[in-house]
Amino acid sequence: MKKITFLLFIISLITFKTTAQDSKAKFGIQAGLNYSSLRGYDSYSDKSPGFAYVFGLSFQHEIQENLSLRADLNYERKAQIFKGKIDVLNPDLPTEPIDGNYRYKVTAYLNYIVLPIMLKYNFSGDKSFYINGGPYLGYLLKSGQKSESNIPDTIASDDEDTKYKKSIDFGFSAGIGKEFKLNKDSQIYIEIRENLGLTNISDTEIIHNGTIKTNSLNLLLGYSFN
Repeated sequence: MKKITFLLFIISLITFKTTAQDSKAKFGIQAGLNYSSLRGYDSYSDKSPGFAYVFGLSFQHEIQENLSLRADLNYERKAQIFKGKIDVLNPDLPTEPIDGNYRYKVTAYLNYIVLPIMLKYNFSGDKSFYINGGPYLGYLLKSGQKSESNIPDTIASDDEDTKYKKSIDFGFSAGIGKEFKLNKDSQIYIEIRENLGLTNISDTEIIHNGTIKTNSLNLLLGYSFN
């Protein structure tokens, strides 16, 4: 199933390329920061969103003036950080906890290939500002948890848990951006995009019949050309 899904991503990219035969089509490359979290992930630890990265390719085709169909193929890393304290018993005095100086940090991460398909609308006087939105499909490559602490004689670990996650993530993407023309055939752009996961990505039962859903905010910088 995973191999079939991955092939669908590649076929989609090839299809975009072969159908773009006129000046109404644009290709691009993009990269940026990803600020993400996992909604519904209950924990006794303090949790906070994590910074990671995103990069990939873009394709857009003009449907009519100011309105285009846009599709991206991105590699996106999503993360959630958990922090807390551990009381470790003193070996010499088993009933006396050490005074809470030991801390731990766990970073849960998920690496996805993401395919958003969106409608893009250019507005403003010079048509340089735009908004876009539409569904996305994510294919999980790997997930895991990186753990570290300041407890003596402990070693940082990176434990994979891909088998406990579903292969597919589905959601909605929406963003706003600005384009800067370099010449008649090329431009650079900057965009802020929100990706809201709508499906439960956990393949195991969550306490209280809960769910785990992704959420990420992208800051993208890209270059596109005819």
